Amino acid sequence: MGRLLLFTLLLCTLGANAQTVQDGDSIIRGDGVRVRLYGIDAPEKDQPYGREARRVLKQYMPLVAKMKEYDEDRYGRLVVELFTEDNKSINAAMICSGAAWWYEYYAPDRPQFKQCQEDAQRSKRGLWAEEDVVAPWEWRRR
Repeated sequence: MGRLLLFTLLLCTLGANAQTVQDGDSIIRGDGVRVRLYGIDAPEKDQPYGREARRVLKQYMPLVAKMKEYDEDRYGRLVVELFTEDNKSINAAMICSGAAWWYEYYAPDRPQFKQCQEDAQRSKRGLWAEEDVVAPWEWRRR
């Protein structure tokens, strides 16, 4: 990925002003910038567990203190990893809680993401408690 910039944002700048959580892996910041979370893919809004994934991300937003910018995606969204004040990845937390998949194609070098997904699957957390789990990239092809 292109430039790796680390922006430290005040909690109120990203967390409180990111009023629009579009779904479980994308938000609109308070300044209008569209943001996509790096390395995860959450269920679509109309997909089973889609609403729940959005709710989980909304719950994490007040904890956001830092943002690591990777690049822009093909839709012009800023691709970022969000972190808490103590440097815990909110992207990883989404996977660990079973609210999103590890998007291995775009983040193959993230063993933490892989481990989170394996743990969530084994424990049947979040979407992994569902009967017929369909990955978002497969759902979009339907």
